[in-house]
Parts: sequence; C-alpha cells; structure tokens
Amino acid sequence: MRKIFKILIVLVCVIAGLFFWFDQSRSFFKATNGKYITMWKRYGGTCYLIHGKYYGITKPNDNYIETKNTASVDFIWNDKNSKYVLFLGGENCKIVNNDPTKVKIINYLEEKQKNDSLYIKKQGHYNIYKKGVIRLGINILEGYASDGMGETQR
Repeated sequence: MRKIFKILIVLVCVIAGLFFWFDQSRSFFKATNGKYITMWKRYGGTCYLIHGKYYGITKPNDNYIETKNTASVDFIWNDKNSKYVLFLGGENCKIVNNDPTKVKIINYLEEKQKNDSLYIKKQGHYNIYKKGVIRLGINILEGYASDGMGETQR
C-alpha cells in the first residue's frame, strides 16, 4: 500500500511539473532595433506580450498586452531609442500601461489614419510598411515572428 502511495505521489508531482513547465514557457523575439518582445502563452488561451525579456512567474504588473493565443500582431518603433511602441492587433487585445518610466504601448488603431500615413504606403491593392520602419510581426498561434528584414524567428 505504501509503494502505491509513493508511486501516486511521484505521478502527481510529474504531472504538476509538466503543467508548470508548459504554463511558464515563453518565447523571446528580437526586432531589428535590438528590442525584445516576450510572448508568454498561458494555459487557458491567454497570451501576454511584454516589451523586453520577462521572466516572472506571475502575470505582469507593468506595461503589457493581454490577448488570445490565436492572434497575430505587429509592433512598430519610431526609432532605435523610442520611449513608446505602436501595437497593431485585433479588438480582443487589452493594453495595460501602469508604469510611466517604462516603454509605453500605444494602440495603432486609435489614430489609424495618422499612423497609416506615417508608416504605410500603397502598392497596388496592398498596403506595405514604408522602408526604414522598425517592425516585428508575431503570429501567436504558430509561435513565430518576422522582422522588417523578412527574417523569421521561432
């Protein structure tokens, strides 16, 4: 009976460890300006996108984006030392800016016409980002990112 109990305890610990490992796994994507975005896909379908590398084990408190694990998003920087980043995502994205000393995340869609004129040009029927725009596109569902140079990161 004791042996079965020990095996059961070990089995529960292994399952809990695997759950914790899966829930805490994250990816770091680097833009061409050297800035990182942390993609933290959590159990239950929630994803946090955090500027910089985030290693915490709890939900971030400061500036971050909360979205679904199925979204595709873009981050746009004005220059290499910008104090803000533009975020272009869907309607299900929640932007949180609690710390004014950190990089502020701005919703691209709030001033869409202005931002389109600054960052996008028409090429036939398509809209493409202008040359020199620092951009990082993240496909959360597939777990990869592409930067402005067309390089794919996994």
